[in-house]
Amino acid sequence: MSTIILASPRVDQWQAFSDALSAGIRSDIVAVRSAADAMEAAQRLRPQLVVIDAELGDQTAADLIRRLLGIDAMINTAVASAEAEAIFHEETEGLGILMKLSPLPTSAEAGRLVECLRQVTGVA
Repeated sequence: MSTIILASPRVDQWQAFSDALSAGIRSDIVAVRSAADAMEAAQRLRPQLVVIDAELGDQTAADLIRRLLGIDAMINTAVASAEAEAIFHEETEGLGILMKLSPLPTSAEAGRLVECLRQVTGVA
């Protein structure tokens, strides 16, 4: 079974999103509250996907993604952010982010992310 890491200090508020992700791609969900914990979990678990809250606090989402790609260039990422699309794109250009999500992602967004992940990886 694959692993998905959710990195957010508000991960408790992401339950519907988490449940939909887990059901959509039959994955283990690992919730962490900081960039440092996300890095440790990624090194240990080699996740298929890391979903990052732009409001982590201890590191920007873009910086964390750069570090994650140093662990494994095939780690897929998505970012929950309230930034305007143009600003978000400028800050994250070239990082290969699958999707920008709302700050408190919904189960509908999880469904769209699952479909995107399936297209990219072929995971059923």
